[in-house]
Formats: sequence, C-alpha cells, structure tokens
Amino acid sequence: MNHPQSTPVFLGFPEASPAGRSITAGREVPPDFAREIYEFPDPEDPQHVFSVDLTWVESHWECAFGTPECHGIDADLPEVGCCVHGAFLSDEEDRENLVERVAQMPARFWQLRPDDTDDWLAGTGDYAGVAAEAEIEPWLVWDELDDEDGEPEPALKTKVVDGACIFANRAGWATGAGCALHQWAVSEGIDITEAKPEVCWQVPFNRDERWVTRDDGQEILRTVIGEYERRTWGDGGEDFDWWCTGAPRCHTADRPVWQHQESELRGLMGDAAYERLAEHCRERARLREAAAAGAADPRVAWPAHPATRANLESRG
Repeated sequence: MNHPQSTPVFLGFPEASPAGRSITAGREVPPDFAREIYEFPDPEDPQHVFSVDLTWVESHWECAFGTPECHGIDADLPEVGCCVHGAFLSDEEDRENLVERVAQMPARFWQLRPDDTDDWLAGTGDYAGVAAEAEIEPWLVWDELDDEDGEPEPALKTKVVDGACIFANRAGWATGAGCALHQWAVSEGIDITEAKPEVCWQVPFNRDERWVTRDDGQEILRTVIGEYERRTWGDGGEDFDWWCTGAPRCHTADRPVWQHQESELRGLMGDAAYERLAEHCRERARLREAAAAGAADPRVAWPAHPATRANLESRG
C-alpha cells in the first residue's frame, strides 16, 4: 500500500535552533515565501525610488506586547517582549529627543527610573548639545555597533537592567508590563515616532537605503521597506525563542499594517511617498472586491502593467 508523501518544509533555520523549534511547533510560519513588491519613484524626488513589500504592509500583523500572545524573544522573560538587548541610538538627534522625553515623562510611568535622573536633568540646562555638555545619561551605556564597513565603533544604547531594557516595565508595575515611553505616549496622545528611540518605533519595519547605479549610469537612492523578520537581526535572529512577525496569532488586526501603522510609515518614507503607497493599497482593495463580485476583469483585478491595462480598457 502506497502512502501519500508529505511535502518537506524548509524551515529556513537549523531544525535544532530556537527558530527551527518555534516554526516546527507551529508558533511561526517558515520565512521563505513569495512576496509581492511595489516599486515607485518618490513623488518629490524622481532620483529616489521606493521598493515596498506589499505582502507585509497588507498583512494584518499587530504588536502583542503586554498580552498573553507575546511570548517574548527570551522564553525566560516573556513579559519584556523584544526589549531584551536595549536600544541603540541612531544619532545625536535621537539622543536629544530621548533626553527631552524623559524630562517630560512623569516618574509614575517608569518602573526602573534611575534615582539620579532628576539631578542629571537639572544639570543639563538646554537639551541641545547634551552629548558635549554633560556626563552620559543615567539610562545609557557605551557599547559597540558595526559601521557600514562592518567595523565596530562606539555607540550609545539604553542600559540593560535585570535582563532587559531599562525602559521596560515589568509585571506588577502600576501602568503594567511594557515600554514606559510607549505607555506614556499612548496615555498623552503623543505620536510613537516622537516618543521612542528610532530603532524601537521602526520595528516591525526594516528600512534599507542604498545608492545604486542604474543600467543607464544614473545613480539613484533606493529605499526598501519590508518586514523586520528574524534574519534582519543578523546571525542572532535564529537564537530568539520566538519572533512575532511570522506568528499567526499576531496577525489579527482589524486593519492592515499600512493603515494602523500609518505614523510609522510616514516617518520612514515621508508624507508624499506614504500617500502614494496608501493610494495603491486602496486601489488594490477596491479591485479585489470588484473582482470577487464579478464587476471587474480578473486580468486587471490586481494592478497591472499600465500598457496591459490600457489595452484591455480600450477593448472594453
């Protein structure tokens, strides 16, 4: 008797790794699947091209931090989600913004607030130029981060306290487990992109910008916007016990990512580019609905090559 052969699944990671085990257990999907990309010129700069992963921005992922669905990247500390390593600051503007937000945030939101925070803030005066005028902030520490050439260089990051970022509140705190800055921002109606370090609010998006030379010799800036999946973290990504972007139980939002993460996408792309992306996604949704109702030619139900579309439309 012949038994049907099951199709082998490529896990994308060693089977015995934490990533492999999580995928095998069904908590995440394998990372290698077909993705649809939308590439378009920046409406404000024809020498700047965006390449956006539609499969990701049209997904219904949502952050589960602070809920039972968030297992955390370290199974021993699920309540801190992905805030285990601390956050590297991108530049002086990012650093100064964090100083200003700490000064504005009431102490009741921050469980691990250093005792000398008020004294440090009182001694800084103007927040601008704080790096040159004051000692390192009580919530930061010097570390190393690879530069564009892969060489390590000094970099500032938030401290790690008891296994996680100093801004990560733990269970039992009055405002609950989660990022102190995030909780405060939501409470006060402050945009997340203005309240948190860049690396924090950009996840779950990955932005990669590179100057490339087209076949005609013209150099252009190409910005890729996609999913911040395990591999984006580098070699260490496979060591996470769990990662949310591929977890089906985190794809439960009522609206797609391009809608409910609008402020983050505007911060990554700019307003004009976001509006072009949103227009494209709305048209895709309209065409899907029309095709399902039999009111549109299925050959153009998905945005097609404009020449194909023009030919079909000219023929009625």
